[in-house]
Amino acid sequence: MAAYAAVTSLMGIMQQLPQSRLDLLQGHKLLLELLHKKVGSLLEFLDNSDDEPMKDLQKKVKDLANKVEEQVESHIQRKAQKTLLKMLQRVFHLPSKSHERLYKILLQAICDVDSIKEKLIKQMKNNKLQAVNHSIGGSSSPRLHVSTLVNDMVGYNIEQERMRSQLTGHSSQLEVISIVGMGGIGKSTFANKMFSDPSILSFFDVRGWITVSMNYSLRKMLLTLLQDTVGAAKELDEKTDGELADHLQKSLKGRRYLIVVDDMWSREAWDDVRLCFPENNNRSRILLTTRDMKVAQYASSPKDLFPMRFLEPKESWHLFCQKVFGKKDCPTEYENVAKEVVSNCKGLPLMISVVAGTLSSKKTMDEWIKVAQSVISSVDLDDYQHCSRVLGLSYTHLPSYLKSCFLYFGVFPKASEISVKKLTRLWIAEGLLELKGSEGLEQVAANILHVLIDKSLVVVSKQSLDDKIKTCRIHDLLHDLCLREAESENLLYVACRGSTRVSSQGRWVSVNPERGYDSYALLENLTHSKIRSIHFHPTELVRRQLSIKLFHFKLLRVLDLVAIRLVSFPIGVVHLVSLRYLAVVVNFETSEHQSISNLWNLQTFIFSISLPQIDLVHLPNGIWEMSQLKHLHSTRMSLYSPPKVSANEVKYRILENLQSVSGLSPCCCTKEIFEGIKNVRKLGISGTEDEFDYEPICLDNLIYLPELEELKIASYILTRYDVLLRLPFAGSFPPNLKKLTLRKTFLLWEDMTIISKLPKLEVLQLKADAFVISYPTDTVWEVTEMGFLELKFLLLEWLDLDYWRAADDYFPCLEHIVIRNCRTLKEIPEGFVDSLTLQQIQLHRCTSSLVTFAKQIQENYESLGNNMLKVYSFDTIRVSVKGCIRKRMNYTGSNL
Repeated sequence: MAAYAAVTSLMGIMQQLPQSRLDLLQGHKLLLELLHKKVGSLLEFLDNSDDEPMKDLQKKVKDLANKVEEQVESHIQRKAQKTLLKMLQRVFHLPSKSHERLYKILLQAICDVDSIKEKLIKQMKNNKLQAVNHSIGGSSSPRLHVSTLVNDMVGYNIEQERMRSQLTGHSSQLEVISIVGMGGIGKSTFANKMFSDPSILSFFDVRGWITVSMNYSLRKMLLTLLQDTVGAAKELDEKTDGELADHLQKSLKGRRYLIVVDDMWSREAWDDVRLCFPENNNRSRILLTTRDMKVAQYASSPKDLFPMRFLEPKESWHLFCQKVFGKKDCPTEYENVAKEVVSNCKGLPLMISVVAGTLSSKKTMDEWIKVAQSVISSVDLDDYQHCSRVLGLSYTHLPSYLKSCFLYFGVFPKASEISVKKLTRLWIAEGLLELKGSEGLEQVAANILHVLIDKSLVVVSKQSLDDKIKTCRIHDLLHDLCLREAESENLLYVACRGSTRVSSQGRWVSVNPERGYDSYALLENLTHSKIRSIHFHPTELVRRQLSIKLFHFKLLRVLDLVAIRLVSFPIGVVHLVSLRYLAVVVNFETSEHQSISNLWNLQTFIFSISLPQIDLVHLPNGIWEMSQLKHLHSTRMSLYSPPKVSANEVKYRILENLQSVSGLSPCCCTKEIFEGIKNVRKLGISGTEDEFDYEPICLDNLIYLPELEELKIASYILTRYDVLLRLPFAGSFPPNLKKLTLRKTFLLWEDMTIISKLPKLEVLQLKADAFVISYPTDTVWEVTEMGFLELKFLLLEWLDLDYWRAADDYFPCLEHIVIRNCRTLKEIPEGFVDSLTLQQIQLHRCTSSLVTFAKQIQENYESLGNNMLKVYSFDTIRVSVKGCIRKRMNYTGSNL
């Protein structure tokens, strides 16, 4: 695996060098092209092999690739620092010692690759001569099917009914119900099944979910629960832990609540969070999951526990077949082997799912038998060891191109919910992906993630309205596997208590703080010559400055500082010319980032400020020279207009590779700047009231972004009672716009007519104060003409809206409606009863009268013989519409 990752990383360097700022001679370019081809030819030899001589050769491939990569990158680093000499050589076209040095490096690398390839070919021929064909009748596996997103629970029907009774029981006292069992037995899956059960949804006023884990953060748990109970509010970040706990308790007071406390490890953690849950004497419940029987007994009230049992043989078989074959039965010729595998998984759901994921890609009976033998060989171990051994088997059988991407999950703290955007950008920055055909690296990354999900190694956590995966996670036992394998491959080092140094071969460093212990101090002891990435993770410690000397890490590709709040931009970053991913959050803007254009390899640049409503990031003019830049994100930033390519030309610089920008000030929405970023597909515009007032027609220039598919517009305004923004004519919008999000834009509802005419709009998200209110009269959104021809997903959130009226013909493709916290909304269009496309209406924290209104539409729909439409209500407000007070949230952030 490490060999494959090393080779793909080196190939990425070979591809990137010709487009770099280095003054390469033609001979260099020819050698780079030849070396790239020869190195790429090694990939076919780097499959999973049990042959020791082949393993030894693969290790030599890894060492060679790492050596060449380090030599080339060190050469780039040295040359980037010799700016004056480089300028003279460019002017007079003089060869230099550095040219000769690079030539020798590439020539020697080609010779070494040829030598090791010759040995690989020889060893492969020997293996083929010794191989014995064990295939049984030449049979191949049937076409397999694994659901990508649906992880339905199998079995436990009696337990589910029992849990429903406990959660909705007649006891008025607050009850804590503890689900206890070993890792991988399905505690969290069972809790989630109950959490989402329709009868549970309708019973409780409010629900919340927190994951505790071993190294928990009380603050993070409080913020998560407050987001579930009262919605996200930026001002919560400024409150102390005590104030957050008090706010949470008050938000739950008088409401019937269900809180899931997942993965509780200690009594101390339970004591920290328990006092936040008030006794309302209204049948509120807490559902707790833990592996520790003593913790379960300590927390439960009443003391009856809910132990998770192992699956029965029939349930195990059903789960296995569902994961491997989908709705089809197991073919007869595979049944004996399959039943042997299932039997030796001992009824553990995680083990069954992961082994099924492994077998789903096996094509011959030989491969099935080999997996079965591996599972059987560990049957005499205890449950934890047996599970760990079988999960290790799933890793062993992964194709080489998947292994490094899977192990990269070890970089993140255990129980983390991981942003898919961030994960894929990090994979690309680390050089873990191989470019294949016409597919871009982003698509390659998306495909790999879906394969890992199909194999039950990764679980989907959150999805967007249009079903794209937003966040994912892995099970704790699989995280342990990632740590073991990544450390054994000298890939990962986790800085924590007791660690003193990192292996000289380590590439990824993850700084995971422990409660009461400053793990950041360990960075002073790192051996930095081989390190390619450093990841800082959230801590309760307040960081004011970065004490480590960054210039030591000269070959660093990834520096993720977003979890720690710095006073200013860290000194030394601008000299790390190999950086591809940089994420920083600071309290104040200073001048240190003005030389950011030195980082000509940078692909992702995230630079945020703690108080964006006050401060603005001013990016230097040199940003237009960063040709590799793909993603540029900030809370609020300004750009200069692009400079000319040269003094003698009228052409202006264009960031050809730039795909996404967020936090762009309205003052920068000019024709010149949009033409300089004309290839962006995602754009976020955010500004203050003054900025939008100063540029009232800033959106008219959107027409100069022909590739734009997603647009978000938001302001940092607390309240406003008149129009802030006017939309341009529909023809001034980008022709390919598919997704539009508005927050605090204070538009007139009449402007929805313009939005309705966007020809390719599929997703529309209208959030807090997207429109001005009609106080004291009712606020009405009335659709009066044909439009929304392609709209499939609609979100209404925290809107002061009383009535939404329309005929269903005006939404001919609408499939999903989500309404959150629209507490004055009395009705939605009755015409939806005639819709041919509407599948789902979700109502979150809406009034009971609106829920009744929506369910009446569903009943009328069903009376016509249609069962496609489903209405789901969550945390319903149990007051009448007349008693519902118009409530405005003071958002201070755009959350772009």
